Amino acid sequence: MAVLNVRCGARTLYLFLIAVQIAGALFVVWRVLPDFRQLAFSPGTQLPYLRTDDFATLITVITMQAAYWYRFYCVPVPFSSSRTVLSHILLFFGRLSFIFGASLFSVVVFRHLPELEANADTLLMARRGLLMAGMLFALFCFTLELERLGAALGGNPQNQATRPAKP
Repeated sequence: MAVLNVRCGARTLYLFLIAVQIAGALFVVWRVLPDFRQLAFSPGTQLPYLRTDDFATLITVITMQAAYWYRFYCVPVPFSSSRTVLSHILLFFGRLSFIFGASLFSVVVFRHLPELEANADTLLMARRGLLMAGMLFALFCFTLELERLGAALGGNPQNQATRPAKP
């Protein structure tokens, strides 16, 4: 009975940690989408600074990273059954989740920065650049997490990129 409770607890913890990452990814996309549109339609114009937006995004990225790394080192993927359709859906969403990050990076680096006004605030640009790098890394880690779960549900042991918990 104790083994069953540990497995249920590990599964619940895993689901909680992935839910935190999902909520964080959705928040990041929701928060950055208006900025993405503005950058795409008016390259070179520096976005207005709102301290609360940057703070909320930073806290979200830190929370996503804490959930990801705790899961990575301490909680193994608790699913190993073969659910092919669900596996493919998760793998699809894993790839899809990073498309937004890659397109944001492309718009900022290849369209916005070359057109940037000469009087742009370089300190603000540096802070936003660091925040964007952290956000992109958090989305990348989330993508890996969905791919690990999709591989575990795929039932193919060669594709399971799960890391066992330390003893």
